[in-house]
Amino acid sequence: MGWRQKLRQRAGQGIPALLEVDALLQASGVLAALPGARIAPGLVRFTLARRSCEGVQRQGLDWLSGARQGRGAVAGRVPRYRAWKAGSAALAEIGIDGLPADWPAHAPVFGCTSVDRRHWLLLLPAQAQLWLGWNG
Repeated sequence: MGWRQKLRQRAGQGIPALLEVDALLQASGVLAALPGARIAPGLVRFTLARRSCEGVQRQGLDWLSGARQGRGAVAGRVPRYRAWKAGSAALAEIGIDGLPADWPAHAPVFGCTSVDRRHWLLLLPAQAQLWLGWNG
């Protein structure tokens, strides 16, 4: 098993089962461009599966309310997530101070942190992206 496959398997365990992903993309410094971003030591970006994108785009926070439990053990623990938030509140939840001035109004953003605040999820349904960050 290659390192990308191992990383995808391990990181995927921290994603709530309701959120389906199609591919692990290379993590990059894209989030560093957001105001006040504190990038976690662990950061991966996934392509969000079409089914998940459609659910979020149709129902927003209502659809995400069921996506709060990780799907497997990460270092012996299954992350449980706090309630999802939208917009600037979502970014503040994960430590980003706000949206860039040129952020399109029609591009929603959702986020949440784990109960212990060691993991966070950032969901960009219009871009079909799910970011997972973690500390330690």
